[in-house]
Amino acid sequence: MKKVIYILFFAGFSFSGIAQEPIEQFNKSFIAFTIPEKDLLPENVAYDSNDGTFYIGSTRKGKIIKRTKDGLYQDFIQPKQDGLHMIIGMKVDPVRKHLWVCSSGGNNLIGYTKNDTIEGRPSGIFKYDLTTGKLIKKYWVDIPGEVHFFNDITLDTSGNIYATHMFSKPKLYTIQKDEGRLKVLSDLSELRYPNGITISNDNTYLFIACTEGIVRVHIKTGKKEILQCFEGIKVTGEKSVDGLYFYKNSLIGIQPDENSVRKLVLNTEQNTIIKTILIEYNHPMMNNPSTGVLIEDELYYIANAQFGSFNKDGSLFPMEKLYEPTILKVKLDDQN
Repeated sequence: MKKVIYILFFAGFSFSGIAQEPIEQFNKSFIAFTIPEKDLLPENVAYDSNDGTFYIGSTRKGKIIKRTKDGLYQDFIQPKQDGLHMIIGMKVDPVRKHLWVCSSGGNNLIGYTKNDTIEGRPSGIFKYDLTTGKLIKKYWVDIPGEVHFFNDITLDTSGNIYATHMFSKPKLYTIQKDEGRLKVLSDLSELRYPNGITISNDNTYLFIACTEGIVRVHIKTGKKEILQCFEGIKVTGEKSVDGLYFYKNSLIGIQPDENSVRKLVLNTEQNTIIKTILIEYNHPMMNNPSTGVLIEDELYYIANAQFGSFNKDGSLFPMEKLYEPTILKVKLDDQN
């Protein structure tokens, strides 16, 4: 196997064109837990701060697993319950005790046969009661010939929801708590693959990862702008971000194709990335790291979504070729 060396930069230096020694690994993450279900193919993990429960969604089975503080596992939402398809973005609203879920059709899902071009692809947002597990409401979009995909979701301190939508007619959607209906907040048609989304601590800006980089949206005015980057900082194309999290005037970004987690330090105006700090790179458990959740000063994230684990005929690899889904955790404040 050909050995590939990536040129990276030591934490604490901005990307200013000064090359450092090449490194192959930079590991600060520890295993938080593994999930004893190899064929889960999880894309997202959510956390309830009220009782220490984690929720892990399956793109393969269309279900949501609950992991208690004591490490016990059970199905919180059964496979394809309430019309769920692949489980994508999820967020817990700990104040109102709701679980918000983005779900979409797709080939990862067992038994999914729809053709995007002819039948389109359905997608929606589901709202669950965390106490009972019952569906409160769902917002479902299924239009023949249109490919819909609600990707990621975030919420503000008032309980208003914001979600990215890609493929047919990329848009930023919102569900305002007092209105209870799905509506467009901003058109994103100029962007490719709107993905991870997060919100500033003061609820002023949304930050959205996409192929073009990271876009900042002013919530009240709808004004959009792509964050500027100091020379050498790359968050576009193959280096684009999946999971994105606002933390102390920085953005924490998970870059699947880079097998990395980085802190993207913002300027005071929050319109420019002035420095990147490497947090994790090439952890041994990484196989398509995807998204995670911030818990105080730590990031818990899915290390191995294993989305590439399919044979040419579309069948999933046998169990002996798969690994238990692994949630890694890494402290964010011991970086420079």
